[in-house]
Amino acid sequence: MKIKRSVKVKGTVCYKNVYPANFAGLKDIEETEIAIKTPHTHVDVKEMWFEGIHISLVELESDQPEDLCFESSQAHIGLLFCLSGSLTPSGEEAQNFLSLTKNQQNINLGKIDHITFRITEKTNLVYIQLTDTYFQKAMGRDFHQDTLLSLREPITPEVNSILQSLSQANHSGRVKRLFLEARMLDLIVIHSNQKLEKQRVILKEEDLKKIIYARQLVERDLQKPSSLIELSRKAGINDFKLKKGFKALTGHTVFGYLYKIRMEKAHYYLAKEKRTVNEVAFLVGYKNAQHFIAAFKKQYEILPGSLNKH
Repeated sequence: MKIKRSVKVKGTVCYKNVYPANFAGLKDIEETEIAIKTPHTHVDVKEMWFEGIHISLVELESDQPEDLCFESSQAHIGLLFCLSGSLTPSGEEAQNFLSLTKNQQNINLGKIDHITFRITEKTNLVYIQLTDTYFQKAMGRDFHQDTLLSLREPITPEVNSILQSLSQANHSGRVKRLFLEARMLDLIVIHSNQKLEKQRVILKEEDLKKIIYARQLVERDLQKPSSLIELSRKAGINDFKLKKGFKALTGHTVFGYLYKIRMEKAHYYLAKEKRTVNEVAFLVGYKNAQHFIAAFKKQYEILPGSLNKH
């Protein structure tokens, strides 16, 4: 049985493709890029697929609100990430899905065969589909709705780094397939671990708000980060609750999260804004540029100076 997928705008099919059963192609990895244009909407999609996995990197833009429908002849496990912009479900599915905004994800879409979203601004998405067979092979058990994180969650720096790497992979053939599959397994492991952490720690709503505020302080104060005691005092929560709740919420310790945020910000400043290494080291809170270079190389396995060259 082959898999058929299509994209509709206002009920009209503007793109369709047929994939082998279980996404297993003749090549190590199949790839295609498509551009969908209507009078008001522009959609760019980069697709990559191989046995058990289909990855879509999507950029949506419309000069007026437009409904876009993705359909598939078979329902797969869907992992949806909104990197920028926003997504608002519409139509019959609206009651089953939550709206997503920048840096939010839905990792519990379950087995779906169609989604309709309203486009109101420029939006970048990563949409990953896993087949039942692949998930069972990876996890050693069948998929259940509560296996992964439920409902809407923030995209952590660790997950964001993985998502960014999907479009930046410079490999080809078998090596690219191995690279992408490793990233898929990373995502599954991260979200499974986060769910286990959340199950162990039950946070009161008042404490959760304080921990979220503490996380915002960490993200905001990269140059002069607070100690755990200072952070707990600013957030109005004792340091034991903060330490335990912060790990449950983000999957990281406070300072592990600080490190991840610093590296993500540094990568952006270097790759996108082409700032100097010394400037970036200062911006993300390193007094010694050599310490920053060592940390960056450990995180990304490249020297930071290689990213800011035009």
